[in-house]
Amino acid sequence: MNGLFSPNNLFFRSLSWMVDIIGISFLWLLLSLPVITAVPAAAALYHTCALCVRRGEDGAFGRFLRSFRQNLRQGCILSVPLVVLGLLLYLGRGVMLAASNQVGGYATAMYGIYDVLLLIPLGVCCWLPPLLGRFEFGSKELCRTALFLTLRHLPTTVLVVALTLAATVGCLAFVPLLLLLPVTAAILVSLPMERVFRRYQGG
Repeated sequence: MNGLFSPNNLFFRSLSWMVDIIGISFLWLLLSLPVITAVPAAAALYHTCALCVRRGEDGAFGRFLRSFRQNLRQGCILSVPLVVLGLLLYLGRGVMLAASNQVGGYATAMYGIYDVLLLIPLGVCCWLPPLLGRFEFGSKELCRTALFLTLRHLPTTVLVVALTLAATVGCLAFVPLLLLLPVTAAILVSLPMERVFRRYQGG
C-alpha cells in the first residue's frame, strides 16, 4: 500500500509531469501576451524545460518565474527589435508572394530564395531565448552568439526552426494545444541545443 500511494511511483510522477507541462505552458502563454515580454517568457520556458521538466525535478513553476524575473529587463529590450523584424519579414514575404503570383518566373525564384534566407533570422530568433535563459551575455554578445550558432550548427538550426514552426502551426490550427505544445516543443528543441551548448562548455 505504501508503494501505491508513494509520490515516487509511476502514476504520481506521470501526473506531476502532466501538471508541469500544462501549467508551464499556461504561464508561458500568459506572460507572452504583452508581446514585449515574449523573449523573457521564451527564455524561462526553455530554461525550465531543459533543466527541470526533462529531468523530472520538482519546482518547475518556481524555476520558471525566477528565470522570467532575472531575464525580464534584457529580454524586453530584445523583444522590441525582434517583433519589428518579424513584422518586416512577414510583410516582405507577402510582397514576394504577391509578385510571384502575378509575375511568375524570376519573381517565383526570388520568392523561393527569400524563403530559404528566412532561415537565418528565424534561426537567430530560435537561439536567442535559450541563450538568454541558460547563460549570462550582454545583448550585443547574445545576438552575435545566436547568429554564430545559427550558421555554425546549421542542421541543428533547421531542426529547431522546423519544430518551432510545426508547434506554432499546431497551436494555430487547434488552440487547446497551447496547453501542451509549448513545453513539448521546448523539450524537443532542448535535446539538440543542449548537445551544442555542452560542446562550448567543455562538458
